[in-house]
Amino acid sequence: MKKILKYSFLALVTLAACSREKFAEMNTNPDAVLTIDPKTQFPTAALALHTNDFEAFYDYNRNINIWTLLWVQPGGNGVAFRQNIVSTGSYAYRIEDLYSRETGGVGGAMKNMQYLISLMPPDKKATYTYMNAITGVPLAYTAFYVSDLFGSIAYSDAFQARYTNPPNLTPKYDSQEQLYTILDNELKGIVNTLKTTSPDGQVLLGTSDLWYHGVGNEAQNWARAANSLRLRIAMRMLKRKPDAAKAIVNEVLSDNLGPINSRDVQWIFKGGGTTGGGGNWNPGSPSGRKDVVDFMNDTQDPRVRMIYQKSAVTQAMFDAAKAQGKIAASDKWRAYTGRYGSPDASKNPDKAPYVTNLSFNYNGRDTSLPMPSQIQNSIWDPTYQSKNATRNFPVITYADVCFMRAELAARGVTTEDAQDWYYKGIDASMADYNDWGKDAKVNGYQAMTADEITAYKNQPGVKFDAANAIEQICLQQFIHLHTNSNELWALMKRTGYPSVNGVIMKAESVSSNGVDQPLPRRWALNLPVGSDLNYTNKLQAITDMQKDPELGDLPDITGRVWWDKK
Repeated sequence: MKKILKYSFLALVTLAACSREKFAEMNTNPDAVLTIDPKTQFPTAALALHTNDFEAFYDYNRNINIWTLLWVQPGGNGVAFRQNIVSTGSYAYRIEDLYSRETGGVGGAMKNMQYLISLMPPDKKATYTYMNAITGVPLAYTAFYVSDLFGSIAYSDAFQARYTNPPNLTPKYDSQEQLYTILDNELKGIVNTLKTTSPDGQVLLGTSDLWYHGVGNEAQNWARAANSLRLRIAMRMLKRKPDAAKAIVNEVLSDNLGPINSRDVQWIFKGGGTTGGGGNWNPGSPSGRKDVVDFMNDTQDPRVRMIYQKSAVTQAMFDAAKAQGKIAASDKWRAYTGRYGSPDASKNPDKAPYVTNLSFNYNGRDTSLPMPSQIQNSIWDPTYQSKNATRNFPVITYADVCFMRAELAARGVTTEDAQDWYYKGIDASMADYNDWGKDAKVNGYQAMTADEITAYKNQPGVKFDAANAIEQICLQQFIHLHTNSNELWALMKRTGYPSVNGVIMKAESVSSNGVDQPLPRRWALNLPVGSDLNYTNKLQAITDMQKDPELGDLPDITGRVWWDKK
């Protein structure tokens, strides 16, 4: 796979526009480069997070999306499918999103913006107060995101080499517990800054904000995004520090701005043209997991047609194959159906049609077709059909916030109305997928109607049931998170849903040769090599993490980072 190099277009334009004298000054005085407009650095954060093609290919398409059964490849899964199936060892490409030297990464770019602003004279610096605060939101998110895989990371002491003398090339590591406290305090401070009316006219990010440009009040948008990230962090903390998590939740929900409160101000990146498309982004032709796709089909979920294509086997074909004994007599035809993900399923003759092609005679012709529904490829790869499609990269949506609030209420963490937020979440998710399917130009796009959404909410298993509220809420979150598979994976780890013991939907039991295949829960870890410049700090971080028996052996990807408590 070819690595795609990415450059800051705005920075290149800035340099090209410099006079010969200015260029000479910049070469003799390195800090002179830092007089460029700080906001030209901001696009780097969005591009680092959403255009890393190696992250898409290795971290997701070949690992996380396979482990979670979000995608099941033709022919089903082999015995070792829940191992790290690519030779990347302990390296996850999302590390580049935060630390990359190639693009600057989110960390380098946001810290550079803060440094540029710090060099300004006081009167000018005051007009950049909001912008300076906003830089901390994508920075906090990316650190949180990287820590999901590794636990302890370098954060509070990182990104300082350029600004220290001698350069700090050996940053200490923060434990995940420490990191969450640091991030929450930073985000809380950012919200307070952005809520405070500034007496000075504030310079706006404008078109440099690739997430929120053209969407309402810039400061308020980012304050709500910061509050929403605080909610997400609190959800991760519920098992480890429930009191601290509840305190964060109460602060966020009592804030006068609060978290994201509509689809108009959700945190999402829209990539047009070839952004996130072709080459390393191409998912191939997987199907969805059978339990979830069947559940969506059986409950008449309108989102199913935005996420999956119809089965190539029509009902007439299905009936013909059943009459020929090619399909179990108890099976029923579904317009949308998934593929079994358990390696043992392929050994069961009754399940074979849902793993490999269905071979039968139809209208006098021998026919072989895949029965499982293929994913709508253009949702993940906008260039799949060579159309001018748009790829949506959700960070935190309004539906995410609604489902978090519903779950927190159902768990008794808040006194809000779980049912109300549950239905708000479904409505927001439907609206999202209606737009995302249209943007992606999915095969056979058909807009959802209000009537079918209403009918869906009254379906058995979907209509709110207080006795099974947590499972229902988690299943709806799972469906909504199909295009944000890191959070889908985190939901599975955090809640155990979809569950083989589910009442609303029983998940497939995954086994190889009769042995349960547990869900991987983190990336492989290893000890630093002696030649590593930051050997001491890395070794200390690993040693401290090993004090928790739930971490498991370092290479064991079924071990757990701090938040992922049993």
